[in-house]
Amino acid sequence: MAEAVAAAMRDGAHLLVQAGTGTGKSLAYLVPALLHRDSSTGAVVVATATIALQNQIVERDLPTLIDAAEPLLGRRPTYAILKGRGNYLCKNKVHGG
Repeated sequence: MAEAVAAAMRDGAHLLVQAGTGTGKSLAYLVPALLHRDSSTGAVVVATATIALQNQIVERDLPTLIDAAEPLLGRRPTYAILKGRGNYLCKNKVHGG
């Protein structure tokens, strides 16, 4: 899967992959995404369908991957999390708007 993801990113192609629970899907797309980002000038965006998967990626998968990749890349990769707009407080509503 990681090789297919890397090829799709390199070629600008679409890819649809299905695999069972616990097979390492998130690392299979995060590793090529990290390497693609390192060789390009733009950011890589990973969108998830659930907050649980987003939390898994940010709390477990990315920190592990970054610790492993830092010595190979010669730098510490960075990442940020952006939750959907439904997960943020609306100041207007708080103040009665």
